[in-house]
Amino acid sequence: MAVQSIESVRGNGNLMDHAPHPSDPSIWSDRAVQEACLMRYFVEELAPWFDSCDAGKHFALVMPDHAAQCPALLYAVYSAAARHLGRWQSTGTRPVVAFAGRYLPHLGDGLALDYQSRCISHLVSLSADDAEIHNMDLLAASVILRFYEEFDAALAGGDGKTHLRGTQVFLNAQGHSALRGGGLQLAAFWVGIRQEFHKAFLEQRVAELDLSCCDGSAYRRLDPTDDPTWANRAVLHGVDVLRYCYSEADQTRWHYEELCAYNRQWQVLTPPTFDPLYYRPPNIVKGEIFPVLWYLDDCIVTGIQHWHLARLLLTVFDPTVPRLGPGRKAAVARRETEIKHHVFSLCGIAMSNKTAPALVAACMGVSMCGDRITDRREQEALFDILLQIEQIHGLSTTHAQTSLRAAWEWDAAISQEPSVDHHV
Repeated sequence: MAVQSIESVRGNGNLMDHAPHPSDPSIWSDRAVQEACLMRYFVEELAPWFDSCDAGKHFALVMPDHAAQCPALLYAVYSAAARHLGRWQSTGTRPVVAFAGRYLPHLGDGLALDYQSRCISHLVSLSADDAEIHNMDLLAASVILRFYEEFDAALAGGDGKTHLRGTQVFLNAQGHSALRGGGLQLAAFWVGIRQEFHKAFLEQRVAELDLSCCDGSAYRRLDPTDDPTWANRAVLHGVDVLRYCYSEADQTRWHYEELCAYNRQWQVLTPPTFDPLYYRPPNIVKGEIFPVLWYLDDCIVTGIQHWHLARLLLTVFDPTVPRLGPGRKAAVARRETEIKHHVFSLCGIAMSNKTAPALVAACMGVSMCGDRITDRREQEALFDILLQIEQIHGLSTTHAQTSLRAAWEWDAAISQEPSVDHHV
């Protein structure tokens, strides 16, 4: 409602003299209040997911101003916030959907899909324009829109490729300018790369991005730099490892050894800030399964976890493990021990730090390698990681849970338990 219309209702005079009392109807419509809550919820709760490797926190501090001028970006924010808030509260942590002391009665997946459809409509209409595919706001909108697709398809089941091509178009077009210009564009660029790495890891495929823009950049080197760059180097390294694992053309012994060398050097050359502030191995006597590892910053957690994910892939796809001969059994045992170490480290980091995406990286390791764990207590601890991401973040892990229960034969074990004869 415009100021003039308010004055026409309440008469002339100073508007402050006629400020509404708490008992008066709000001058905001329910929809306006709801959307204000959704923007605030995104900034407070979801922006840390996107800003984990960005010292400038552009998704929290800069993106809202851009969204006010870009409908696609605004609707992407509303869609992600509506879906996350609705799913999180539907898990039972709160009885009704509310935020900032306001009930949001219209919130739900239907509304989230409505905002999503509006965003997609804008992106589709603009992505064919050569000028618009270089628009940083549309790149930011596309990675926000893909927020749930990043995990839901592989962890809960589904195709999950609705927006992949749209994200590819903007990422491939804006890579060079993002590396030169920085800011929100660079932040969105790295979010998109992390998202594609996560999806490709879970779907066991090559990351479908053209990252030639990174060739010769600081992200390919190992010289001293800031912590966010070190973290993004680990992400880019993970993309390279995926190409080795799932592209037959790249599966050479020389390429594997080169990747292993980079992996080792990254671990050795990272600055002292990447050392844990505190470390304690699990106390087996107390029933602990995972180590305790405290880190000082979100980007360090992200970098360390992506290093573990890359190391996990290199261990699983190790071509040096003999397939025949007397040394095969010992080599396989060493490989399985190392796989377990990396999975449990991912989980320990997730449980020890409040970084938003840390549980996601842990779920990636659990869902892909948890089937190798045979001890029932350890299985239950891994399964609890999948449950926690549902309870804390509202991200479904249904497919991963079902797959692991089958691999561990939990349901079969229950069905084979002897029944009690009450007539004896």
